[in-house]
Amino acid sequence: MFAAATAAGHRALGLRPETLAVGPWQLRVYRGGRPGGEPWLLLHGLGATSGTFLPLLHGLLPEVEVALPELSELGGTRGPRPAPSVSEAADLVAACASHCFPAQPPTLGGISLGGWIALRALLAHPGLASRLLLVVPGGWRDQDWQRISVMVRPETLAEARSLWRALFFDPPWWMRPARYGLFLAYRSRAVRAILATVREDDAFGADDLARLDLPVGLIWGREDRLFRAEVGEAMRRALPRAWLESIPAAAHGVQWERPREFVAAVDRFRAAFPLPGGGGRAQDPGRSESG
Repeated sequence: MFAAATAAGHRALGLRPETLAVGPWQLRVYRGGRPGGEPWLLLHGLGATSGTFLPLLHGLLPEVEVALPELSELGGTRGPRPAPSVSEAADLVAACASHCFPAQPPTLGGISLGGWIALRALLAHPGLASRLLLVVPGGWRDQDWQRISVMVRPETLAEARSLWRALFFDPPWWMRPARYGLFLAYRSRAVRAILATVREDDAFGADDLARLDLPVGLIWGREDRLFRAEVGEAMRRALPRAWLESIPAAAHGVQWERPREFVAAVDRFRAAFPLPGGGGRAQDPGRSESG
């Protein structure tokens, strides 16, 4: 169901699926956009598929060439388990970047777990990306992991409703039926497989972020109750070249709750850190700032 809905959404935007064999994994990747445009590699979060980027793709595709790997069986990837571990996913992302964008490192972006995987991929494979865009990323070591662990393991519809309230502050009315899809996704084999393999060593701290010498953009929903906004501030302080924007009246699902504001924030990130030879308003990339 999730894979079919994702395929339909991407097909409507002209994206095409392909399968990339990486070790024991058959990685489904959606590709499209403007050939020769800015290369972008985007990673979805837990209990989601690459369809999570649909609010962004409408405006991005005319200017960029994009690759969207599916990081679990929810989106059609197949392997020895329903989903890879964080470290396995990081290696899959590196292989995907090399295959899809051999001539130029892409802008690597990730939402939630996807942001965590993006960071781990870059730490394991220096030079993998030209820029890093992290949207409410998971993985920051210094936070209440017991609270988070309980929240992402809903066993009942009531617990799923609590998770929904943590992920969304004021969602549009048409999203309400998605609450039941959220329950199914977080009870799926894919989510359970990921959660079963997460280890303390997968987390990252300020010492890890200090090693990153590329521009990093952070976008946060100010009302996020899963990974709270102060985590974004802590990450910004630890990063050598960071840009942070927090979006009011939005929580963890910021791209769905405030799509216009989210797309505008991505545009400001691109302008703040233009690629060599690209347009955009140049800004001192060594300066950390908060929006």
